[in-house]
Amino acid sequence: MKVYSVITCEARNSQRLLNKFLESQIPLKKIKTNGDKLIFCVEDKYLAKSVEIISSTGVEYKVESRGGSHFALQMTLRYLSLAVSAIVVIALLIMMKGVCFGVDVICDDSVITSKIADILQDNSIRPYSLKKNIDTKALSEQLSKDIEEVGFANCYFDGGRLKVEIKQVHIIEEEGVYSKIVADRDCIITRVLVYSGTAVVKAGDVVKAGDTLIEGYIDTNPESEENERLPVVADGLVYAETAYVKSITLSDKVIENRRTGESQKFTDIYVFGKLIGKQKMPEYEQYQVVEEQTIFGSVIPIKAVTRTYYNTQSVEVELSEGQIDEQISLACIQMWQEIPEGSKLLNNYTYKKKVDNLHIIDIYYIIEETVSKGE
Repeated sequence: MKVYSVITCEARNSQRLLNKFLESQIPLKKIKTNGDKLIFCVEDKYLAKSVEIISSTGVEYKVESRGGSHFALQMTLRYLSLAVSAIVVIALLIMMKGVCFGVDVICDDSVITSKIADILQDNSIRPYSLKKNIDTKALSEQLSKDIEEVGFANCYFDGGRLKVEIKQVHIIEEEGVYSKIVADRDCIITRVLVYSGTAVVKAGDVVKAGDTLIEGYIDTNPESEENERLPVVADGLVYAETAYVKSITLSDKVIENRRTGESQKFTDIYVFGKLIGKQKMPEYEQYQVVEEQTIFGSVIPIKAVTRTYYNTQSVEVELSEGQIDEQISLACIQMWQEIPEGSKLLNNYTYKKKVDNLHIIDIYYIIEETVSKGE
């Protein structure tokens, strides 16, 4: 179970701070802002590193909770006997992870299922066998080779159970008419996984959208001159390298709200969530506000809310490299959300150029994803 601590800090350099977390590969959860505050959750194991990163930026911060490890330590000291029992149970669970408790054959054909059961029995694969004695790759190859109705077999462990997934060879009734799988975009092939049919591309091939990737046939005897092609349903997965591009344009001057040095502080009292009196507001035209809350009283809940208002003014300044990097980071986050789930990032590039009073930035994400589409 993952345990998180809540951290609150100033939000004046929020994107810079988020970039540092991204560079350190520290995942953040439930990121939100409240006025001039940035609030987020960080996993307890990253708490010390997170505090170090925040301190290096010079912003004020506060850790709302002490973290799961502190709580776990207190509970362990209080309930030592339960902790020892838990350790014993965990040790037993770890030992049991090496045991195969059962076999699940995923196939609707009872004849094929019976043949699979015979092969499993011949290989002494049965419930409560040790996982280390079961070679899933060799078993997959044997099932595909020995059972002619099987076009592809995939054997793997899911927890304590052995899963046997079967893809049958689908024969097309009309001889000479092949189905096929085509590329749905321009790309460079990286991997081809054929369930049924014959791949006509390989890793490294450059293909265009609409090019055929897997043909719907199998060769009955590819080494003979009398080879015949048996029509089947083309089925499989094709992975390829594709590029996603995003361009952003920024002006070399921006408007910033900066504090003038003047501030006003007011404290409001709430009883049962209702304000006593009238909330005081500053006379400033524009301002930033920092809020602090204190709750006291057990019978009658009383909350004191202290708000500090800082007078600000709008100033035109040159766009800094840090601000450019913040915009690039935001664009990268938006771009990553557009990439299909399950894709693998291979590389990324960022190109910057200055034209007159504009910064033009092109961002490239090179990813691996499935590009196959049946016809």
